[in-house]
Amino acid sequence: MIFRAALDMESSRSVSDFQGFFHEKVIDYHKNLWYIYHNEKRIRSVTSNRIVHIDLTAFFVSVERILNPDLVGKPIMVAGPPESRGVVTCASYEIRPYGIHAGMPTAQALRKCPIAIRVDSHFHSYAEYSKKVQDFLKSFAPVFEVASVDEFYMDWTGCERLFGGNLKRFAEDIQHTILREFGLPCALGIASNKSVAKIACDHAKPYGVLEIHPGEEAEFLKPLGVEVISGVGEVMEGQLHLRGIRTCGQLAAMDSEYLGRTFGKWGLHVQERAKGRGSEHLTVEREQKQISKEETFASDTRDKAFLNATLHSMTLNVSEQLRAMDLKAQCVHVKLRYSDWVTHTRQITVPPTNDPAFIYQTALKLLDKADERRVTIRLVGMGLSKFLEDCTTINMFRQKEERREWLLKTIDKINHRYDDTLVKVGCGV
Repeated sequence: MIFRAALDMESSRSVSDFQGFFHEKVIDYHKNLWYIYHNEKRIRSVTSNRIVHIDLTAFFVSVERILNPDLVGKPIMVAGPPESRGVVTCASYEIRPYGIHAGMPTAQALRKCPIAIRVDSHFHSYAEYSKKVQDFLKSFAPVFEVASVDEFYMDWTGCERLFGGNLKRFAEDIQHTILREFGLPCALGIASNKSVAKIACDHAKPYGVLEIHPGEEAEFLKPLGVEVISGVGEVMEGQLHLRGIRTCGQLAAMDSEYLGRTFGKWGLHVQERAKGRGSEHLTVEREQKQISKEETFASDTRDKAFLNATLHSMTLNVSEQLRAMDLKAQCVHVKLRYSDWVTHTRQITVPPTNDPAFIYQTALKLLDKADERRVTIRLVGMGLSKFLEDCTTINMFRQKEERREWLLKTIDKINHRYDDTLVKVGCGV
């Protein structure tokens, strides 16, 4: 068997030595074997789960420094303009001691840290570098999950001998290779399930590797604050603190019946996490549920022409994303938020489409329905959902529609190659 051949490989192989062998000889066959392996109780009973969580450290900042090496070592934040009510999406470690974090308004961040250098985001570049790292990591695990653009999981259960008998050392080799080949620092956590692996990774940041051995999960979590558990938000954290529960160890020791009465099923769920338990299996594929875009204005407005133009720009953006994935949407939705933060949303089911003109006209009608007050508006957003694959076939009765779809995709290619704003579809085209 190929897997047995892999196990019999020399135990001292490096990442570069192993990558070619695994990628060419094992990966396709092992995908099928892995399904059997993870569902075979007899085999599972004699080995321990080994889940790896990888987090690309300050990813947006790291990519910006690759694009502009002059930013290396400087206090920077990827953020929207303060005059447009922008927010911080990523902060370098040089400015985090000032209290700067993702989600903070840019204006507030600049007041806290006047020396911070603001950099506009480049999401196309982030997606490009994320894809490079994903392709690299897939060479080392037949089961791979994308948690976000900068976070990934790998299942290394049963791979100890395959990776030289020391998973932490092999993880460090991968970490160094990612830094050398792509210029991206990262941290890794290894544990028996996804929850503990992620917490271990967070503790290994910004540049470390932390392995929690089987049976040590509860002890590792015991002194940590309850806020490290995914699902414990500010409200629940405050409620737990009022009851004298501040650490994972205290939460794990709480009476389950009392916890269930107080917090419901979610309270029992987070208690299981506090005991070191969590999901042991990865989600290989994630279905995209929605594509959306929204904009907060520099000043609140009732300018109809401005609102319509903003909606038109958003429509072009989301419809281009839809066509790039060869999808059509069956639902259009619009959101607006007034200056007093009251939010209205409207949506409608439509025939499958990725045509920006049709989507825009539909969104305009929804915006009119959503705008029921005379209060100024601070935010507008729109999105698409309920996707179907674009399976357009040649049809002599649909020549006009087919020519239009060809035209739209040609415009997308021109804009992607040269300039995102080089060619635009008009409001009524």
